Amino acid sequence: MTGSDSTGEELSEAARTRMSFPARVYLTGAALTGAAHTVVYILLVRYLDAIGLSDSEIGWIQSADAWGKVAVALPAAAILARRPARGVFVLSATVGGLAYAVLPWIEDLRLLYAINLVAGFALTLQYVAIAPFLFRHSSSQDRARLFGLAEALPTLAAVVAAVVAGRLVTHWEGPLGGEAIATGRVIFGGGMLSLCAAAIFARIPLEHPAVEKSTELWPVFIKNRGVLARFAMPQFLIACGSGLCIPFLPLYFKDRFDMGAGDWGYLFASGQVLFALGFMLTPFVIRHLGYVRGIVLIEVASIPFFLLLAFTWSLPWAIAAFLVRGALMNSAYPILKNLMMQATPPGAREMQTGMNAALWGVGWVVGPLAAGHILEATKGDYTTLMVATVVLYVAAAVLSWLLLTPVERRLAQAGPEESASEV
Repeated sequence: MTGSDSTGEELSEAARTRMSFPARVYLTGAALTGAAHTVVYILLVRYLDAIGLSDSEIGWIQSADAWGKVAVALPAAAILARRPARGVFVLSATVGGLAYAVLPWIEDLRLLYAINLVAGFALTLQYVAIAPFLFRHSSSQDRARLFGLAEALPTLAAVVAAVVAGRLVTHWEGPLGGEAIATGRVIFGGGMLSLCAAAIFARIPLEHPAVEKSTELWPVFIKNRGVLARFAMPQFLIACGSGLCIPFLPLYFKDRFDMGAGDWGYLFASGQVLFALGFMLTPFVIRHLGYVRGIVLIEVASIPFFLLLAFTWSLPWAIAAFLVRGALMNSAYPILKNLMMQATPPGAREMQTGMNAALWGVGWVVGPLAAGHILEATKGDYTTLMVATVVLYVAAAVLSWLLLTPVERRLAQAGPEESASEV
């Protein structure tokens, strides 16, 4: 083989594995939206608590975001399959940014609920569009890496956002006159970040929609209902479990360990660093364990740390359990999305992500509402919430093994699937 032949093969291999321009633009915008969502995620519960709302009222407002997912997920799937992704990402970042920006200026409980509902609408639009978009703009050689990066980069941006947000609240508490107003100003800044992301997403080139506008999606749903249900059922259990306690983790550390906003920001940021490292292990896990075995083993490995978090009254042990548990559970997600998109045919992928978003939303509607009432009835017993979550997570791991193993086996027999749109 001549030197020129070798160079040509190397260039060809590099071309196959080089990330596409639309994917690179998306990742840049996603880093900004990841930072924006993190600011609101880590501060909203503390903000609502600081302005004097009860646990049940906080749970009610928290559930609004999930109601937004439930209400818009399946309609969004039908719409997004017929629309180019660029407009979807721009609309999502714009609406979400405006919702976050006005939230701190609202005091009426019903308006706070409505704003969080709108934010849920916006976030779901982006969520439903992400995985099909990434699948179209990747090849089988770089797909695992891209799905890992799509989780890791927003997560790393979230690290910076969490640290800065927590420090800003602490720094501004004195000059602005209290935690509530300082937290509100930082949440406003999160809204501005999301609006900046909209400008980045506008640079994504236009593309053809996944299906023609004349295509009826109901027959697509009926034809693929089996694979849709196999992914949806385990995720619904995980959503119900996480909805019980994850929204209240900021209050768990505040109530049980008297942790301030700045320290919580550092802790959350530390968790995001571990999340990002876990996301980047996606290709390694898939290569050595496979999809389903990797997902299930990761989920099961997180259970002891959740139990430790539930029962410990030692802050160092609670911090360690929080970090390891979160890193493990979240590292399974890009593996699941990769398998989900490979197993679902074009035209049904938006339906798949829409159904999962809707069921996830249901879990996060029921979870925070139930958790708020349980905390009030038990005078702040977070252990009950976490044990219930563990039971649901174990059931989800068992269902994942039973329902998804045949899916992975069929994919292995069929051979690797290339993206429908190599760009």
